[in-house]
Amino acid sequence: MRTLAEIQLRFRDALIHADAEVAPLLIGGSDPVKRLMIHQRNYETSLVDALMGRFPATGWLVGTPFLQQAADRFIREHPPQAPCIAEYGAAFPEFLSQYPGAERLPYLGEFAELEWHVGQVAIAIEETRSMHATWPVDELMKFFLTDTAPDHFELSPIDVWIEVHGGRGQFRLRRCHECPAQFA
Repeated sequence: MRTLAEIQLRFRDALIHADAEVAPLLIGGSDPVKRLMIHQRNYETSLVDALMGRFPATGWLVGTPFLQQAADRFIREHPPQAPCIAEYGAAFPEFLSQYPGAERLPYLGEFAELEWHVGQVAIAIEETRSMHATWPVDELMKFFLTDTAPDHFELSPIDVWIEVHGGRGQFRLRRCHECPAQFA
């Protein structure tokens, strides 16, 4: 007889890999395969929704359809490794920078990484995150946060060091003009 942990692991793998062999483990109902498919759709939808909710500024920048397609592919290639859905998506900015079509926006991965840090700091009690970017993505983030954007804005590559500090739903961005010690 299998242990609960073994059954849970098999069920997780079945959701990720669409393995219908685990369907007989589902008790009740007339068609366990259809029931497994419902669980798979809920699993996929909840992860995509989590990514879309975690990266609204990135969706604003690239458009919802592009972000949705990237999220759909990401969840298949990078299933969660921790039980907390709030921790899911740390690898999404890097994945997004390599996603077909992202070459049009060479700063996309850095912008999404900044958004990830903003989200992490905003839910913390108090925290500071730092990042180095080769584009002034903090300026784009400020446009999103203030719901303002000029009629024309051109980004040029430049090294920037950004600190995101805050907690309890509040945060602030600060650009450091020289490479601070924590970036070295």
